[in-house]
Amino acid sequence: MFQQSLVIPKSQLTTVTENTTLAEVYELFNKSEHAHTRAIPILDQTGDLFRGNIYKQHVFEHVAKNGDLDLPVTTMMRNSTKFIFTTSNFYEAFFAIRDLPFIAVLDEHHSFYGIFTHDTLMNLLAQSWSVHDGGVAMAVISHNTRGDLTKISKIITKYADIVSVQSLRNDAQQPLVILFTLALPYDSEQLEKIVKQLKRKTYDVHSIENLDRFK
Repeated sequence: MFQQSLVIPKSQLTTVTENTTLAEVYELFNKSEHAHTRAIPILDQTGDLFRGNIYKQHVFEHVAKNGDLDLPVTTMMRNSTKFIFTTSNFYEAFFAIRDLPFIAVLDEHHSFYGIFTHDTLMNLLAQSWSVHDGGVAMAVISHNTRGDLTKISKIITKYADIVSVQSLRNDAQQPLVILFTLALPYDSEQLEKIVKQLKRKTYDVHSIENLDRFK
């Protein structure tokens, strides 16, 4: 189930209703607190149902063209079908948000609950890599055979603790790359021993990243 703690609740958001005019939302976008706001959720007149989003770029372009500012925000509404539920799983949220600045979150009654932002997603992924707990991230190219993960992990754990593991593959025809976050300093002797042992077993170390620069 999707963690509701990752959602910014409606009570903490600036929203507009479907009757809000472009002039009113233009004024909102011009306020200092919305200097970095890309979009604002549009709700129905009751403030309960999600209708879509209004984007700053579209409003400002309309103003630049001397467009009618008495029109309702729904004339420029986007993302009406872009939403997830508080009961959605993480993968649904991940694939739904894509390049959106945020995605609306609805509760079990289809009422607007809040938003899940792209920044929150990026922070969540960074946490899954355990950047703050590890010292290095090491990418190892597998043989694409059963037991690779076990064999590689066995070599690594002789010298270091594994903080996190992820697998990456850009193409089904390409070998699987396994990314290990290790609790080791970048210049440690243990890391050198791990690399030597992996190469001895014909596992190529694709890259080693010093995580200290991200802390």
